[in-house]
Amino acid sequence: MRPRRPLLLLVPLVALLLASCRERAPEVRSYPLGAKVVLGHLTYVAIETQWYPAFGQGPGARTPQNQFLVVRLSVTNGGSTEASVPALSVEDSSGNRFAELGNGDQVPDWLGLLRTLAPADTLSGNAAFDVATGHYSLHIFDEDEKNEARIELPLNFRKEPLEAPGVDLLKTEPAPPKKK
Repeated sequence: MRPRRPLLLLVPLVALLLASCRERAPEVRSYPLGAKVVLGHLTYVAIETQWYPAFGQGPGARTPQNQFLVVRLSVTNGGSTEASVPALSVEDSSGNRFAELGNGDQVPDWLGLLRTLAPADTLSGNAAFDVATGHYSLHIFDEDEKNEARIELPLNFRKEPLEAPGVDLLKTEPAPPKKK
């Protein structure tokens, strides 16, 4: 009867080891607007957001169901082979995801949908979404779509795009000095 006791202790130990070997879902990290985000060989920088009630003017204007959210970003391929940039999506505070527009008609400086980057190449432009006004997170992926990250897109209503790239939109203007 004694030889069975070590076997009975070994079974739960093996079960624990097997359970710990299970692949865990990779952590999805969040970054602020303007941060450099490296996923695999791709490096993303979301520079700014803008809201549009329509693209164009007059009878030929393109109107959304809600509002157009335009995200200006750049993507660089840091790998040694060609890489595809996966489709983007945004997520609202309720967890609903919305895919980027598949048609770039009248979207200023549209990134396009089929995005292949040569080694050390950078693509810059705008991705557009038809969503209700609010706070969103931009979901981005590595070239294999195995790793994911989020870029927080705070709600703002800028009327003009930034003139100088790299300006930190999260910093507020310094207060003028107090008079004595």
